[in-house]
Amino acid sequence: MPHEDDEVTEEEYQAALKALQGTISGKTRTAPKGPNDLSWEAQFERLHEVIARVGMTSAVNDLSVIHVAGTKGKGSTCAFVEHVLRKCGTKTGLYSSPHLVDIRERFRIDGVPVSRTAFTRNFWWLRDKLRETGCEEEFGMPAYFRFLTLLGFRIFSQEGVECAVLEVGLGGRLDATNVVKAPVACGVTSLGMDHVEVLGDTIGKIAYEKAGIFKPSVPAFTSPQPEEAMESLRRRAREVGTSVSTVDGLESYERGAGGGEVALGLAGGHQRLNAALAIRLLREWGNSANPRPAWGEAAEAELSAGVLPERFRDGLRETEWAGRAQVVPDVTAVDDDGSGDKSEMAPNLLWYLDGAHTEESMRQCAEWFVSATKKDEEASGGSGGGSDGGGTPPASKPVRMLMFNCMEERDPETLLTPTARVLSEHDAPVCRPSIFVPSESSSLDLKPVSDPRESTAWQEKTARTWARLSLKYPRAVTPPPATTDAVAAARAAAAARVAAPATIPTVDIPSSAGGDSTRDLASVVVPCMRQAIERVRTRAAEERRLKSGRRVHVLVTGSLYLVGDMLRLLGRAC
Repeated sequence: MPHEDDEVTEEEYQAALKALQGTISGKTRTAPKGPNDLSWEAQFERLHEVIARVGMTSAVNDLSVIHVAGTKGKGSTCAFVEHVLRKCGTKTGLYSSPHLVDIRERFRIDGVPVSRTAFTRNFWWLRDKLRETGCEEEFGMPAYFRFLTLLGFRIFSQEGVECAVLEVGLGGRLDATNVVKAPVACGVTSLGMDHVEVLGDTIGKIAYEKAGIFKPSVPAFTSPQPEEAMESLRRRAREVGTSVSTVDGLESYERGAGGGEVALGLAGGHQRLNAALAIRLLREWGNSANPRPAWGEAAEAELSAGVLPERFRDGLRETEWAGRAQVVPDVTAVDDDGSGDKSEMAPNLLWYLDGAHTEESMRQCAEWFVSATKKDEEASGGSGGGSDGGGTPPASKPVRMLMFNCMEERDPETLLTPTARVLSEHDAPVCRPSIFVPSESSSLDLKPVSDPRESTAWQEKTARTWARLSLKYPRAVTPPPATTDAVAAARAAAAARVAAPATIPTVDIPSSAGGDSTRDLASVVVPCMRQAIERVRTRAAEERRLKSGRRVHVLVTGSLYLVGDMLRLLGRAC
């Protein structure tokens, strides 16, 4: 939970948030469109002058920094690093993006979002300084992410953190976090094809941009990479005068004295790569930070002997990172028998939240979802996956559902194909129809539209993509239930019902041309997240009414904004 205090009023805090919205330009980071637009390079270089003018040069340069870039897993790696540091007694600052529920999540002090007082007072200090020094008049107010990055440096300096863990926002070379001149250590997580319109259309070009955080004589470490990416990392390291090393796997700490499996608080096999990188960054910081932390010498002695320090193990095991492989039981008023006596828990409904939004991370997300739901199935005595066909399934077989949205800059087929492939390969289908719904927040200050249908054109496109994939990978979705089976027909009717005003229609996407019956629907577009949640709860309630014993597992993925909105609507803080 965030730090709570009452030194600023709700009105003062909301005024700061409203003023912050004024820094959202809506411009992309591609080439300038007009004669007065600056290139991304020019905007980055200007940031150095802004920092000097507002008197923040020391606030930035005096921080002891661990800097992490990458395509996948940089947030998780930062979370591992930060948790272990706290376990070792180090005061930490963690800067990450985007936030899921509250803007203050981006600035964590000792693992907790910064207080409203600290956020509000430092916000107004920075904005006023930008005006007083003429920066706003001459350059314009720094755009949203750059402003937040400057605010993060100010907060960490004022809070006196011993180590600032910085997650790159996009790329590396021209990211606002890269104004740090001399971090203690740099890390690069797994690389892949993402933001190609900004970073380049090959893995080598993307790797070079990510390696832009490398600094002279500052050791850099990387997770294993494709050779083309690795060569770009090495080239950049040579150019700036440093070294880059591929880290040992987590298994290197599981052999010999003090060994045993390293337990991780974050689910998914890919997290072992992130944890291994985190350990190497922690080791470097423990050795090289000035002043060296009290725990550094003892930790180095153990690590040199191939032993993972107990506090490192504890920190890795206890790491949490909202919206990444997170399981949330549904808590809602339930009155299944109509008696008026309501419980506060839907016992058979679980939400699986993961903000995956690249091809590889979507594959990893699907594998995590399948693994977790099959474990639940096995624990309840089930016999494995498989479609429910037209008959009544075994009582223990789970109902899997998919809720998806992605940003319009991404290719839905690239993201949904690995999902369909994994579900199909593991014979773990999701039931019909999958739900496609707009997020209620984004990086831009979106205004409500008068006609909800106006806001769902993108979701209709992604839903059609899934309908096509359901034909290519038929084992990824349950086949239409037989209409002669009363129970199956009841389930189909429950899946099609929507608890929402009839004036806000859903858009049904058949799985084949001409198919328009409920049982043929591969996808449905729902224009409101609350309506989508009620749709799922209706399905869970139907399973309880039928006393099927089946739990409903819902994978919510494709966008961190979608996941953040879901956490907010489910009443979960980050």
